[in-house]
Amino acid sequence: MVLKTGIDDLVLRPFRGEDAGFYSRYANNCNIWKFMRDEFPHPYTYNHAVEYINDVCIPNKGYYFAIDYQGIAIGDIHIAKQTDILRLSGFLGYWIAEEFWGKGFVTEAVKTITRHAFDNLGLIRVFARVFANNTGSIRVLEKAGYEREGYFKNAIIKEGVILDQLQYAKLKP
Repeated sequence: MVLKTGIDDLVLRPFRGEDAGFYSRYANNCNIWKFMRDEFPHPYTYNHAVEYINDVCIPNKGYYFAIDYQGIAIGDIHIAKQTDILRLSGFLGYWIAEEFWGKGFVTEAVKTITRHAFDNLGLIRVFARVFANNTGSIRVLEKAGYEREGYFKNAIIKEGVILDQLQYAKLKP
């Protein structure tokens, strides 16, 4: 399933094995890693990309998408469907290659996958958590219509620094 966005040549599509080269090239960036969970390795190798694509993305088609611009995977966006009493909620995660920052691509990708979550995945709520100092990601979520619903002080640690975390969510209309 390919999801069209409102930007020409920008689509969300299933990952393919051949995306590993671009994925590892773009993901191996400290400016991306510094706002990611520690489970996102740095340096990010080709083997990391192959494992992630084969073990996580391909088996979860419909939930994990490559952000594709002009035929090249330039990022990752996904919804992790929650379970049990949270089963109608999805956790949103994303990143995009630094050279594409500030072009509106991620905002458009977030809007697109959120519509997909509501229209096709049976979800009624999508939420994301961001580092409080990640102003770019905060702006993306706000421009995509997400509302801040939580501010968690001293909630995370990255590189030995304790940081605050924000939670944003969007509800199905």
